Amino acid sequence: MRLRRGAGRGARSLKPTVRPWSLASRPYEVPQCARLYITYCGTVLRVMQDSLIYPGAKNRVNPVPPHAQGVQVLKISTSKGNIEAIFLPATAETAVTQKPVVIFGHGNGEVIDYWLTAVHGFRERGIGILLVEYPDYGRSTGLPSEGAIRAAMDAAYDRIAADPRVDRTRIFGFGQSLGGGAICLLARDRSLRALILLSTFPSLDIFAADHWAPSFLLHDHFDNLAAVNNLHGPVLVIHGRDDQLIPWKQGQRLAAASANSAFRLYNCGHGCWDPEHLPFWQDVMPFLLAAGIVQRASAPLGG
Repeated sequence: MRLRRGAGRGARSLKPTVRPWSLASRPYEVPQCARLYITYCGTVLRVMQDSLIYPGAKNRVNPVPPHAQGVQVLKISTSKGNIEAIFLPATAETAVTQKPVVIFGHGNGEVIDYWLTAVHGFRERGIGILLVEYPDYGRSTGLPSEGAIRAAMDAAYDRIAADPRVDRTRIFGFGQSLGGGAICLLARDRSLRALILLSTFPSLDIFAADHWAPSFLLHDHFDNLAAVNNLHGPVLVIHGRDDQLIPWKQGQRLAAASANSAFRLYNCGHGCWDPEHLPFWQDVMPFLLAAGIVQRASAPLGG
């Protein structure tokens, strides 16, 4: 189409001008989008991330610690607050006085009260259990953070390693989901014979991408990849094939960070804690035997 101004021979034709879109053409659009994005990141990751990472801090528990046979409640002071831990000695009779211990880290939506009976299988196999509560969870004080959880795990290790009933050379870690991150923090600071990581992520950075935000805005990262890479002992990584929260490929990636690791994929979702129906003990006991944590006499197989 041609537009003509005036008439006659000297009239000059004008063609409509089509300009490409540019920042200059609509100066209000990109800054507005940028402001919305920055506001979103600031709200979700700067303000709300603690409630997203540590929802279990809101769980209500009985103010009185649970009472059960053999249960020993430990009150441990740290620079970040006073935390609670529960020690469950091994129930299996063995020839040795000092027994191995597993330090357990639970998921971010749980408290140690939920696990008192769930991990009884370790006790039956001659292994003591130390359930460590996170700051601001359960009956513990302080505020939850990567640094506070690290201080809690370190202090709990020091307390149980000094117990005359414990063989400190056979202490290992077992963590589920965020608890795997807590155990990896402990492995950075203390000597652990081995690690069992269930439904654990390589680092929290993978979740920042899920919320369309840069990972540098995270307060806490839990770099489990680095911890596993630097660990000298063996690592067993277990993941659920149907895990919708942390895809199993992330667990496989975590296992690949160690030259001394094994990866097991179960038919379950996130958590995967069902030792009665999944081959947990069939995988764990040979792993602990090879690591020198248990002996054959104290390592029965089965559910």
